[in-house]
Amino acid sequence: MKKLLIFLTIFTFSGWFIPGALAQLDQVLRLEIPPENTTDNLVYDVTPIGEKGLLVSTQPRYSSYGADNFWTITRFDTVLNRVWEKRIDIDRGFYPAKVYQDSSFLYVLLNKDESVKFKIFRMDTGSGEFEMIEGSALTQVYVTEFKVMGNTAYIGGAVNYRPVVIAFSFIDRRSRVLPALYEPKSELVGIDIDSQHGSANIIVFNSERRQSKLVLKSFDYSGRITKNLPLESQRDKNLHTAKVASLSETEQFVFGNYTIRNSPYSQGIYLARLTDNKQEAIQYFRFNDFRNFFEYMKPRRKERVKSRISKLREKGREMQLHYRFLLHDIIETDNQYIMVAEAYYPQYRSNSMYGYFPSGMRGGSYYDRVFDGYRYTHAVVCGFDKAGNLLWDNSFEIMDYKNYSLREVVEVAVDGDKIVLAYPEEGTIHTKVIRGNDVLKSKEKYPVKTNFEGDKITDSQDASIDHWYGPYFISWGFQEIYNGRDANVKPNREVLPEQSYLPGRSFYYFASGTKIKRQGPDEISSGPCLIWFFFSPQLYPGTPLWDCHLH
Repeated sequence: MKKLLIFLTIFTFSGWFIPGALAQLDQVLRLEIPPENTTDNLVYDVTPIGEKGLLVSTQPRYSSYGADNFWTITRFDTVLNRVWEKRIDIDRGFYPAKVYQDSSFLYVLLNKDESVKFKIFRMDTGSGEFEMIEGSALTQVYVTEFKVMGNTAYIGGAVNYRPVVIAFSFIDRRSRVLPALYEPKSELVGIDIDSQHGSANIIVFNSERRQSKLVLKSFDYSGRITKNLPLESQRDKNLHTAKVASLSETEQFVFGNYTIRNSPYSQGIYLARLTDNKQEAIQYFRFNDFRNFFEYMKPRRKERVKSRISKLREKGREMQLHYRFLLHDIIETDNQYIMVAEAYYPQYRSNSMYGYFPSGMRGGSYYDRVFDGYRYTHAVVCGFDKAGNLLWDNSFEIMDYKNYSLREVVEVAVDGDKIVLAYPEEGTIHTKVIRGNDVLKSKEKYPVKTNFEGDKITDSQDASIDHWYGPYFISWGFQEIYNGRDANVKPNREVLPEQSYLPGRSFYYFASGTKIKRQGPDEISSGPCLIWFFFSPQLYPGTPLWDCHLH
């Protein structure tokens, strides 16, 4: 029997509060709650909403399963009290396609196969009030982007292999296709929302035979195009991805990675500065020149790569790299822009098969190349000042991570000049702390502990992590646990936090939560728990000022 558990973990980097302090990760709580009977057909998800707490949602795995199609969304505040719970009925046939979140609302785009109709679910994450807004896309769109600015939703994708963005008004419930986008040999790269200046920045990639180009098109609230600017680059360089950061209403930085000619492999980072409707300048930063780009490699391999770069440069040549990058949104602080990009490559495996052929032909074996997920190697983190100069670079090795969908793996929290990097692996959390070019604390791996010595984790799946707010992160996922040893374990139990103190050191505190149902020596589990500790820097390091937990 499959024994399913959803766990949530919360940990805090209390070392942030004490200058010069290093840290360690300590787990302090695991809370267990009986699961629902319908666990096998329910999908759980967690949405942090900053200092308002977080949302825990469930929905049927299969929309045709059973009599109802519904969501349940529960909000917990930061002291882990249940604030409200809502049930949302979903019309049969509609499924969630994209999700977007801002500081006040959660938006979910629901599509229906072979239909131009869609629905947008909008929920006030504070009060829990929600509405289901119906609309039409005018034509069937393969959706890749969904963003919201004010009372307008932007639904982007492709129609007949050409880019399309539809602006849908929540006020009059009308859709309109934005102009100057539906062009051949083009694809939609992304939509960046600049709420401060009331602009939707749309990036389109034009694929030309000799040199491809990125084009930035900006639209105001009314759908009027305010900027239509091809980004110029050197003849041998193609701008491959783009993220927009606004300095003012008329000035923008565009960050991204560039390739050589039409190669898919990134060779470095570019930064273009735009003023009004003109490109003022563009700078290129080669990965081969970065101080820490190759730090994820083992020492001997790193030295061989650097030696090869030096030898090729003596001959007037540059070593070409073979990395694909997934670019995060730009993080803006008071004095710099922080860019994070994750290097990955698609992985394949060969299946050996044997076939029989007609007309007396011999059968024979052949090999079928099958996609086997995306393998991540490392993340690149670099900082730029407000003038566009590269200040520092660093890296975070993630070579032990594979996923079948391409998504951001590393979560980032910034406190002054310190940056915490974290990503989950099945049953563990990996962390690294950096300051500019320096590593304050090297990569460490922390297991998510269970409550009893006899507990055995037989499987872990779908691990996720998010930066919550301040020094707090939240991680969750699914586990299978077997216990055939502890005879006195209650069928349903709650576990209070364990605390440990190390004098003279500051340390992370880590909390984990689960829902568990035990059947004899076995246990199945599914559901959330949360805990939060707060530490005062004026008190003895590691002494809690107060703590709260959810029963």
